[in-house]
Amino acid sequence: MDHNNVSLHQRAVIEFLVKEEISAADIHHRLQRLYGDMCMGASSDRQRVEHFKDGNTSIQDQPGSGRPRTASTEPDKKRLDEIIKEDRHVTLDAIATELGIMHNAVQEMIGSLW
Repeated sequence: MDHNNVSLHQRAVIEFLVKEEISAADIHHRLQRLYGDMCMGASSDRQRVEHFKDGNTSIQDQPGSGRPRTASTEPDKKRLDEIIKEDRHVTLDAIATELGIMHNAVQEMIGSLW
C-alpha cells in the first residue's frame, strides 16, 4: 500500500475512533500497532483528532496541500520546537509533513535551534 493510501486509511480510523470518544493518545497507540513504521507521528494524529472533534468530516487532504513550501516562517519555528518537545523521536519526514514544508527547510530550522 502506498503512503497516500496508508495516510487516508489512518485518517478514516482516526475519524471512527474520535466518534467512539477514544483519547488522542490511545488512538495513536492503536495506529502504531496497526501501521507500524507507516504510522503518522503523534502530533499529526492529535491534529487529526482535533480536526474531527471540531466537526470536520473530510478525510481528504485540504486544498492547496500539494508541494510543500521551501521556506519556514516564525510560526513554523515555534511549532517545530513544540513538535520536538512532544516527541523527541519524531522523524524529519513527519515534521516536514506536519509543517507542510520541504525537508531542507526543516533541516535549516533544526540547525538554527542549536
